[in-house]
Amino acid sequence: MRFVQEKPRRGVICNYGVTERFKTGYVSVDFVMPLTAENATGLSLLSGVLSRGCRRYPRMDQISRLLAGYYGASFSITASKAGEMELLSFSFTHLDNEYAIDGEDLRAAMMDFLQEILFCPLIENEGFLPDYVEQEKVNLADKIKAQFNDKRIYAAERCKELMCAGEAYGIHEMGDPETLKSFDPQSLYRFYARMMREAYVVISSVGKDGGGFLDPLAERFPDRPGAMPETEIKGAAGSAKEIIEPMELNQSKLNLGYRLGQTALENGAACRLFNVLYGGSATSRLFMNVRERLSLCYYCSSNIDRFKNVMFVSSGVEAAKYEEARQEIESQLAAVAAGDFSQEELDHAKIYLIDSIRSLSDSESALASLMLSGTLRGVLQTPEQEIGEIEAVSRETVIAIAREAALDTVYFLKGVQGEQ
Repeated sequence: MRFVQEKPRRGVICNYGVTERFKTGYVSVDFVMPLTAENATGLSLLSGVLSRGCRRYPRMDQISRLLAGYYGASFSITASKAGEMELLSFSFTHLDNEYAIDGEDLRAAMMDFLQEILFCPLIENEGFLPDYVEQEKVNLADKIKAQFNDKRIYAAERCKELMCAGEAYGIHEMGDPETLKSFDPQSLYRFYARMMREAYVVISSVGKDGGGFLDPLAERFPDRPGAMPETEIKGAAGSAKEIIEPMELNQSKLNLGYRLGQTALENGAACRLFNVLYGGSATSRLFMNVRERLSLCYYCSSNIDRFKNVMFVSSGVEAAKYEEARQEIESQLAAVAAGDFSQEELDHAKIYLIDSIRSLSDSESALASLMLSGTLRGVLQTPEQEIGEIEAVSRETVIAIAREAALDTVYFLKGVQGEQ
């Protein structure tokens, strides 16, 4: 496995993950814009509208038949966020040309289809088709509303929103209902045109080819007028704020948001290892102590966002155990900061993390995501290189990361019904 990166245009990057491992090929195109309410909502809406069809294939059933004719190729368009960046991702998987009957060039055919979707959308009266836009607005509004119905997701997003109020990071990746109302077929098309002109573009391929074939696609994009969007890193502002929100539900949700320090920012491998040790695995301190030994939570885990340099702890608790659960979650972090963990725990965390990194090599999309993430952070590393860094992480660096972690926000979604 090797990664090759080329920059054929300003603000357009081509990544190649070269491997003989797969019998299929994978290509993705990611448009990267600053995370704003307009961009998050617009890109999320575009993901649905552009999936409906293009000039050559105006209906979804025509697209489905086309993909089936290419030995069951797959294609998708999705919107997501990374730190304070919003992404619109186009991706497809196809059978490698080596295995096609009669020498068909399946990759070229799929690249042609991708360019049809990208550059030739269905347009009417200088806007997208009204029916498609209205239907996808309803679909997106339902998805946004569904976040509230899943209280675990709602609490996690609410904690981010409260902790990062006034920061772009507090904006949800799907946008918001009020901004969604402002889009019509014409304004959405103008937004699409701006994306095509201005958004940073990352094109990634995973397969046997080591370079060059993405250049014709890259050359269709003009030079980008600006630099890649950046994520603002902030430190904790004094004492932690506590927000308690009562709601009619059985299981309460306790979420804690932490700002990580300079050591975590400069040592990505150590930061990931710290998270696995503290709360990011089934052998972590949070799982083994808060959930299993003390039975204070129905679930309890941590996750980090390396772009924003933050960590969030998510747990489901009984309302009556709020104080005890919070205290124990903080105590486990203090224990890691004091070095109160065994070498065996650290070794298990390394094994867990290394195994998860190795598993990336089994998935083309995961490898493409790894290249994209590395490109956005400015550090492109293969799984083997990442594993080497994990193996070299010292105990002292993990302790330093824990010591610098500062509690910023405590959000408690308190159930007011009888607990189960």
